Amino acid sequence: MRCLECGTTVMELDHEHLFACCGLTLQEYALRHALPLDLLVTPDRIGAADAAPLPPMPVAVPDETARAVLAGLRLAGKVDDSGALCRVEGEIAWLDLLFCDLAQLAPYGFRFRQEYHYAPGTHRVVAKNRLVTQKRNLVGPWLPARVPPPERRMKYATYLAHAGELHAGYLFLPFASPDDAEDAAEYLARELGVATRALSHDLGIGAPLLRTLTRADTARLLDGLQAELEAMPGVWARFHPDTPEVTVSKEVVFDSAHFLTDHPAKCSNLHGGRYVLHVKVRGRIDPVTGCVLDYGYLKRVVNARVVERFDHHTLNYAGPELAWRSTTELLSVYIWERLIDFLPELCELTLYETPQSWCQYVGPDLETWHSQGSQPLLGRFTDPALGRSPWRQWLRSWDDHHEKRRARRD
Repeated sequence: MRCLECGTTVMELDHEHLFACCGLTLQEYALRHALPLDLLVTPDRIGAADAAPLPPMPVAVPDETARAVLAGLRLAGKVDDSGALCRVEGEIAWLDLLFCDLAQLAPYGFRFRQEYHYAPGTHRVVAKNRLVTQKRNLVGPWLPARVPPPERRMKYATYLAHAGELHAGYLFLPFASPDDAEDAAEYLARELGVATRALSHDLGIGAPLLRTLTRADTARLLDGLQAELEAMPGVWARFHPDTPEVTVSKEVVFDSAHFLTDHPAKCSNLHGGRYVLHVKVRGRIDPVTGCVLDYGYLKRVVNARVVERFDHHTLNYAGPELAWRSTTELLSVYIWERLIDFLPELCELTLYETPQSWCQYVGPDLETWHSQGSQPLLGRFTDPALGRSPWRQWLRSWDDHHEKRRARRD
C-alpha cells in the first residue's frame, strides 16, 4: 500500500508509520484523502483492542491538575469506567484537545487508542478515539490515604471545554444529575459572579441543563476561566468564533381547533385545522460539531414548548394569552415567547394556518425580551389593571346610585 503523504510503499498503514510520516492518525489520514476506513483497516484490526499493553499501575502519583482534569471530564460525561477499563472519549475534529487531556492524565497510566468497529447499520468501519487505562489505576494503595477534592477551577474549565456550547452569546451547560447542576450553579455564582437559569424542568427532560442568564454572565464565565481555557487547544477560539453565520430551519405540525371571539364572520365558530410551523435559528457554525444547533435539541424544544401544548387542543383554552383571539398573528407572538428562552438564536417564525394563509414573525432577542417583558397584546385579560379602570369605577358607582334609589322607592 502506497502512503499518499510520503509516497512510501508499506505493507500496512498504521499509526507508527503515519505519526512518523505526517503526525496524523489513520482516521485523520482517511478524512484528508476522502477514503473509507474499510480500505485502510485490515480485518484483523476491526473490533480488536490495541496491542500495546496498558500500565498495571499509575506511572506516578496523580497531582492536583490530573485529578481536576479527570473530575471535569467525568462531569462532562466523557468518562466510561463501567468495566475493567476506564475510557475517555474524544472527537476526531478535536483530537489535539484529547492529547492535551492525555498529557495531564498520564500519571494514571492513560494511553491513546484509535479503535475500529464494524457498524452493521451503515455497513462501514467506524473509528473511536479514546484514552484508556486500567480502572484500578484510578484508586489503589499507591494513592495517598487522604486525597483532597480536585481543584474546582480547573475542574470546571475542563468541563466547559468539553461540554459547554455557545449560542447567540449564551453558554448552555448540560449535566448528568441535578446535584451536579446545583453544585455548578452554586460555584459559578459564588466564585465567578455568574448567574444561570435551569432549563430542563421546562423542557420535561431528565438531564439537567443550565444556561447563563445574560450575555454579561457568559463574558464573566469565560473571562474568569480564561487562563485555563487558553491553555487548551482550540477552546478559547471556539467560544469566540468567526465562522460563517448560517440559518437553519425545523418544520413541525400540530392539529388544533380555535374560534375568534366577536369575529364578524365564520371564524367566530369553532373550527379546526392543521398548523405548519417553521422555526428558524441563525448563528455561527460550531467548529467542533459543524452545526449551528443540534437538530435533535431543536426538535425537542419545539415539541415540548409548542406541539405538546397545542396539538389536539383548542387554542383558546391553552392559556389566557389566546383565550380572546387565537389568530395566527397572536399565536406566532405567543410561540416566540415560549421558545426564545431555550433558543436564543431564534430569528424567524413562519406559521401556516392553511397552505394559502400564513404569518411571519420576528420577535425580540432574549436580552430584550427579558428587559421588556411579555408583549402587552398577550396580557389583555391577565392585566391586574383591567378591572380598575376609571370607567369601571364609574359604572360601579352608577350601579350603586341606582340601587340606592330603587331601595328608597321600595
